[in-house]
Amino acid sequence: MPSACTRFSPPDIQRDMAAEQMVAGLRLTNADLTRFKCVGKIILSGPNQPAQTFRAALAGQLTDRLRIDMFAPFGGSAGTVSSDGKHLFLVMHPSREYYKRRFGSGSLEPVIKINVTVGDLLELLVGRIPMDTELLPRLGVDENEVQPHLVLVDRWGRTHQRVTVDDSMHPVASEWFDGHQKPVYSLTVSGTQIIDGFVLPKRIDLSGASGERVTVILDRYEANARFDDSLFVPAPPPS
Repeated sequence: MPSACTRFSPPDIQRDMAAEQMVAGLRLTNADLTRFKCVGKIILSGPNQPAQTFRAALAGQLTDRLRIDMFAPFGGSAGTVSSDGKHLFLVMHPSREYYKRRFGSGSLEPVIKINVTVGDLLELLVGRIPMDTELLPRLGVDENEVQPHLVLVDRWGRTHQRVTVDDSMHPVASEWFDGHQKPVYSLTVSGTQIIDGFVLPKRIDLSGASGERVTVILDRYEANARFDDSLFVPAPPPS
């Protein structure tokens, strides 16, 4: 019995205090930014799908309220993706389709083909990197790196996320892995803009393991904007 318990128990993993301090700092980024609205562009593409570019209006409130309205290049509403924390909504305006389902895990995979959640996307849109609090942080340095990268591992030492930071310790990239160490999706953050003292990205690129890609370009960002909760419950299109 003792040998069997040893075989199936996770190994002892020593804490990495420098990595824990880095995680704490990253989690405190823009800590006072909880609501926003902005306009910009969204670009959707896939392995068998040409890139589609939409003008977009975005609004969000942490941790689970989000609305994205996309507009066709030649005018008119193309679609709305929204969450009120209880339900996810998808409205296809040209075809007048309206879908509503329970929030569940909040995954946006049915819409964007990448298993990112509403909460994760909100974190990205306020300038933070989503990180699982159950994972253990480690620092590592590759041969060609100046700054160390951050690795988040489970109790068995398996890597579930790798975060790369720049010289100013701002995150510029992240990769997520499943329990078999296979890539799930990746993130690249490009450019910075200072809005009301908050450091925010100009461009966010999410890439799925099968070639799906979602790009969000942020412009005219308003930090801690005011809006009514009804904003996150889109009405069905007129019949």
